[in-house]
Amino acid sequence: MLPLPPNTMDTGPHPLSKYLNSTVEAVFSVTQPHEEVYLVARIEKVLQGGITTCAEPYMKLGDAVKSTQRILQQVPLLCSRLGTYHMAFAWAARPVFQSGGNKLDLTAEFTALYKQERERLSNEELLKILSDFKNIHKAKLQTIPGSLVVDVVPQPPQSKTATLTSSLLPVRSRGRGGGADRDDTDTLSRVSPSCPPCLEVQEFLGGFHAPRIDPHLSLTHHLYVYPVTLKYDSQKAFAKARNISCWVQFKSSDVKGAKALPVIYSSAPGTVFCDGLHTTVLHHCTSPTFYTEVKLSLPIALSPSHHLLFTFYHISCDIAKTTKAKSSIRQPPPETIVGYAWLPLVDEQGRLLEDTHSLPVAANLPPNYLQFTSSKAAVPDVKWVDGHRPIFRVDTRLQSPIYTQDSSLHEFFSLCEQLKHKSGQLQPAVHTALEVSLSLLSPSSLPPLSLVNPVTQIAFSPQRLAGVDLHVILQFLPILLTQLFHLLSNSSKDLETLKAEVVRTLVEVVDKVVEAGRSDLLKSYIEHIFVTRWTSPRPVQSTMTWQDSWSSTSDKVSTRVRNFCSTCGSSSRSC
Repeated sequence: MLPLPPNTMDTGPHPLSKYLNSTVEAVFSVTQPHEEVYLVARIEKVLQGGITTCAEPYMKLGDAVKSTQRILQQVPLLCSRLGTYHMAFAWAARPVFQSGGNKLDLTAEFTALYKQERERLSNEELLKILSDFKNIHKAKLQTIPGSLVVDVVPQPPQSKTATLTSSLLPVRSRGRGGGADRDDTDTLSRVSPSCPPCLEVQEFLGGFHAPRIDPHLSLTHHLYVYPVTLKYDSQKAFAKARNISCWVQFKSSDVKGAKALPVIYSSAPGTVFCDGLHTTVLHHCTSPTFYTEVKLSLPIALSPSHHLLFTFYHISCDIAKTTKAKSSIRQPPPETIVGYAWLPLVDEQGRLLEDTHSLPVAANLPPNYLQFTSSKAAVPDVKWVDGHRPIFRVDTRLQSPIYTQDSSLHEFFSLCEQLKHKSGQLQPAVHTALEVSLSLLSPSSLPPLSLVNPVTQIAFSPQRLAGVDLHVILQFLPILLTQLFHLLSNSSKDLETLKAEVVRTLVEVVDKVVEAGRSDLLKSYIEHIFVTRWTSPRPVQSTMTWQDSWSSTSDKVSTRVRNFCSTCGSSSRSC
């Protein structure tokens, strides 16, 4: 359910590129309404110099006509030389919900346009200001003449716009169940050029603190990358490294000449995907703070060679020399490379981790540089900036139904995948998660356990599933239940000693879900996902009612529990 496979993105322009240029609306889902939820707008401009110097012409009280003319005269030259690079300029905010309640505030307006202060670029600094939003007028913030007008309204049941998901897939109209469905058909056939697009914005839920966690129901396989800080104030490797931009790329190989994959959602008009994205530039700063979000549409299967490559550039903003030079003389490019950093996405266990990463920076980029990721010893091929100290900080956030952050659940999926391969080698958990999510595998597809060695390694994992956090269980509930039923219905005699643990795990997982008040998820699983081994691979509800399905399944589980309890000599309560 990704927009386009990577191998089709670089053969020409994306079919949605022109259509998305008319986007003027966005849909935000807010699961936890609160009076301190704010809509923040960051305003950027083409890189020119210091923020204060660039904002001064807009803030001066004088002849507005002359000021406007001077600014317009600079625009062509700036855009032709530095149009690729942006700088922070101003920001504004407005509350989304009414004070003391969770009703949408339809009358609130954006604040004045506040000049961006170079010391307050981080999200943490912005949150400090918003924490006292009622007294923001006392914060002594400089304003830029102008205003920002944005209409904030509830999403109507039948919108006249064509809503696209965060993966640029069209949302079908509401069906009998009352919910909007994601469409897996061709994107262009579901949208009309005369109907302006409306983009869904991904909501990040807070794990334990989220009031309602739902299972992954669509394949939104995204990685969000946030370069945060670079500490270059002590580096001696480069003479000039002050106006620094971070160029983010995603690569599948570290060999010399390997090209970046065009899987990054582009912010430039007329393009949807690109092979790299620049952060904003902070003028004359050797330790810049970044706030740019880089969104990637990840490939389905990831290997240890997939990684993020960060290239740091010094951007020359000296336009004065360019204006004096003759137009016939070719000017040197404004950017100069001042360092590299890289981040493998998959760890040794095959997990894709979201975390805060502190990375060293290298002055050069040798072939096969991934082998030097964890090495702290001196390497002849790599010249480290600032003695291999971790001077670059970057955050990553994963939104995916394929990779889980829980080590126990990841191990369980990996071992289930091992059962499906005659080779007996541990395979990435991505295959199990993907096939169950999209194909709803039948339990009969599981091969005998005799194909796998050793059995003891499999028996360890189900016992640990009971300790998995509830919000993780809810997110991966359909996949987890299906894999447990796979093991339970396997006819191999080698699995008999394991099935008692599988039944215990099934009972504990179901009990957790019921205690959390989410019996609706169990009902949905039985109606739409559960497939019996002794019938054709069709949803159970096509041949019986949900009540009969639940009763039948409960009887089978209860019978299993009684049989295994009598075998092991324990009571059903202790099991």
